Amino acid sequence: MSGTEFTDTDGVDGLIEMARSAQCDAVEFWYPKNAVRDGADAALRKLDRAGLRIACVSTPSQLYGTGEADGVSLLHEAITLAARTGSDRVNTYFGHAPLVDDQRAITAYAGALAPVLDHAGSENVVVVLENEFDAFGWDPVGSDISRRPTALAELFARVDSPWFGLNFDAANFLCAGVSPTHDALPPLLPWVRYAHVKDVRRASEDTPHDGWIRFTDHGMAYDTASLGTGELDWPAMITSLATAGYDGYLTLEPHCVPSNLPAETAGAAAYLRDVIKVHAPSHP
Repeated sequence: MSGTEFTDTDGVDGLIEMARSAQCDAVEFWYPKNAVRDGADAALRKLDRAGLRIACVSTPSQLYGTGEADGVSLLHEAITLAARTGSDRVNTYFGHAPLVDDQRAITAYAGALAPVLDHAGSENVVVVLENEFDAFGWDPVGSDISRRPTALAELFARVDSPWFGLNFDAANFLCAGVSPTHDALPPLLPWVRYAHVKDVRRASEDTPHDGWIRFTDHGMAYDTASLGTGELDWPAMITSLATAGYDGYLTLEPHCVPSNLPAETAGAAAYLRDVIKVHAPSHP
């Protein structure tokens, strides 16, 4: 379960409810968002009392472009927090610039990441980079290399660290105009260390279906949907991940309206368990 579904004022109460509805025992803690209302210590105590482990400490950090300095500082905080909670994953994002220059971007990102990975390695924490599309209209030129599997694979090969990997978000690739099953997952499989699970479809109506959310990437609109009802081939991707030996977390983030979260999360968890049972039976 991902804490990204909640606002700064929600705390972790809704996240706990979501996890219970899906019968899950771990959550993705969004930092600092999930800690704003109650403070990090109090929020983490609530999760612990609910019997929930921290699968990943996720941050809105970016290491390329104008947010580099703040991103580095936030990642150091998140790594310390993850180590304290027993989590071994911290999530981050790439960033963006006014021009598309993949080689320059890879070099700059690798340089900014190096001291972060020194810290991560000392705490046995893996930094995972989530692939993104232009969800918020911040990158109109498409400078974020994480939307391009070939450039992303080049970054991982360049950094070549056991403390750096991919948070594979199949829906984000689809929203970037990339087939996650055929064009993203095959070249990136060696670096997958974490995964987000949701479903989307290309928008076919003026407004999204009741209870769902619309995202736009460079003029193309996509609507979130119940897991298993969108365009993503989760059975094929689960098979590929299992065949490659992936045995990490699959974190649900339905991206629906808040009132639908418990029901949609429960349904998504049930669907995913059925897919795993059939397509990855050795991975409970």
